[in-house]
Amino acid sequence: MLGIAARSGLHCSRSLVARHTMKPTLIQAAHMTGSSATHWKAERYVSVITAGAIAGAVVAPSLAVDHILAVVLPLHTYWGMEQVFLDYIHVKALSLIVGWALKLLTAFSVVALLYFNQHDIGITQACKDVWNIKRDEQLD
Repeated sequence: MLGIAARSGLHCSRSLVARHTMKPTLIQAAHMTGSSATHWKAERYVSVITAGAIAGAVVAPSLAVDHILAVVLPLHTYWGMEQVFLDYIHVKALSLIVGWALKLLTAFSVVALLYFNQHDIGITQACKDVWNIKRDEQLD
């Protein structure tokens, strides 16, 4: 990246690029304070819980695992999309509208997935059914 910038005549320091592109490591996160540290740690916990819940859904599917997935999948998606919108939407009014739309869509997703788990086949069984559609068609 610095090589292209240097060849194109753009002048930027290595530390400036590193400061804006590097995510904190676990060691750096341990020394962070305030809401950014809490948010960073919460994102990591949700990522680990998501991985564990997906593994649990494969090994031992249950209503509890489906409910965990119904909460952590939209939350994980929300944080990812929030970062995309923060990076690419710079108009304040539009940013507010998109931010609230994302919050409403996330809340609706959680409620809809919980309802689907409780009153229908659940997330895990739905994924299994979708996975087996092609195989069922070949058997007929």
